[in-house]
Amino acid sequence: MKRFSRTQWSVSVAMAAFIGLGLAQAPATAAPLPVLPPTPAGAPLAQALRTLTTFITDHCAGVTSSDPGLYSVCVQAAEQIGIDAYTYGIAPMEFLHQRQQQTSVTVPNDLSDAPLNQFGSARNLATADPNHQVFVQPNTDTLYTMAHLSLSAQPLVLRVPAVARNRYYVLQFLDPCTNVFAYVGTRVTGTGAGTYLIAGPRWRGAVPRGATLIRAPYDRIWIAGRTLVNGAADLPTVHRIQDGFRLIPLSGWLRQGTAWRPAAPRTVITRHASVPRPVGLRFFDILGDVLRQSPPPAADGAVLAELRKVGIGAGLHPSTEKLSPAIKAGLAAAGNEGRARLSDGRTTYGVPSVLAHHGWFVPPADTGAFGTDYTWRALVAVFGLAANRPAEAVYVVGTTDQFSKKLDGSRSYRIHFAAGALPPARYFWSLTMYDANYYLVPNRLHRYALGNRSPLHYNADGSLDLFLGATAPAGHEANWLPSPASGALEVTLRLYGPSAAVLNDTYTYPTITST
Repeated sequence: MKRFSRTQWSVSVAMAAFIGLGLAQAPATAAPLPVLPPTPAGAPLAQALRTLTTFITDHCAGVTSSDPGLYSVCVQAAEQIGIDAYTYGIAPMEFLHQRQQQTSVTVPNDLSDAPLNQFGSARNLATADPNHQVFVQPNTDTLYTMAHLSLSAQPLVLRVPAVARNRYYVLQFLDPCTNVFAYVGTRVTGTGAGTYLIAGPRWRGAVPRGATLIRAPYDRIWIAGRTLVNGAADLPTVHRIQDGFRLIPLSGWLRQGTAWRPAAPRTVITRHASVPRPVGLRFFDILGDVLRQSPPPAADGAVLAELRKVGIGAGLHPSTEKLSPAIKAGLAAAGNEGRARLSDGRTTYGVPSVLAHHGWFVPPADTGAFGTDYTWRALVAVFGLAANRPAEAVYVVGTTDQFSKKLDGSRSYRIHFAAGALPPARYFWSLTMYDANYYLVPNRLHRYALGNRSPLHYNADGSLDLFLGATAPAGHEANWLPSPASGALEVTLRLYGPSAAVLNDTYTYPTITST
């Protein structure tokens, strides 16, 4: 696992295999400070952590600020452990944050919020208004339908309506680590009406006749749905499809079938609460509760064994554990800085792929089935939460031009797709513009994306040119994607139902050419 490290007492961030902490030399009159031995490049996370926890065990158990040199070294070692723990834990923490925020309403609203075990559906496509953007880097192709489930009491019956054969939709099932474990939708189950029983890992019982069992690995899961919209005039049709998605407790289904309805709430709350993200030691305290409620897979055991040595793990709360002040100080710093470290490391993480793909970052094949790829899981959780598995959709991010310079709103660009090499997607493709904060860009046309459903002008030979910039290129406004007037920008090429060439990484992405 690649790791976010601090070196030579610097606060700068480097995404690289851990190479150890370069410790400042003590004054000549003082006893030399212990130096942390380096971990071999590419070492598994558990091995890198073991180096740090061994160092802390040997040198930091009782250290206080009265020994400032050793105290600082121990804080540094604990902070690196904390950064690794933050990277490990941010995905289940983002899952929790999304769950707490979206289920804080008592009735479904039009932003896809809903109480537990109910669907909420967005009724309008995302715009540059932040209030209409469910995620960072939202798409403008589909309407979202969301549900956060608790399966501890009983299973839920999922009903989906029949959908026109040329209509794409997907219901994506995520576990608390944001792995995708099941799909219902056009690609996997088709567009016919269907009945499914969603059961937790410990449920044993009879599946109702006509229902297909979906076995969830955890009692807490998340359904993230997307239904394709073909323009504003298509919204009423999509709303009817969304209204056909139903979740019914098994007991209610057996008594009343589709006539079952949830009880009316005592208090109607339609606006979700703004749930703050925890920082400092509180991040790790809550992570301890999350890991206890949803135990991680056995493959994480070696990593968790090392983290327990510094009070991080299922049921543990570092703020109240018997840890030295230096360890608590280092962990608190990591809890405060972890998100910024991920942000800083995002670009460096993507460099090899960007260089290999003409300025485009092509996500790893383990997206949505992360295994022990904790760094990529963390980056997706922060910058692309609820990303699909590649077989369903691939999200390719354009970041640099032909000179390997980062895209900037002060410049204009052209993307040329050769005839026969248009974005290869079975269901649809789109190219969406984002600003430096990964939000849609306001513009006079209210145009945030271009794609195969846009009224594009193709060249005589069947090739396609798309233009990026703050001002429309003369004669090419139909193919113009407005950018910010200045500052960093990114474009995301979404490929839903990607071709084999995309999945086996043989498709050649066109260079983003600065003009």
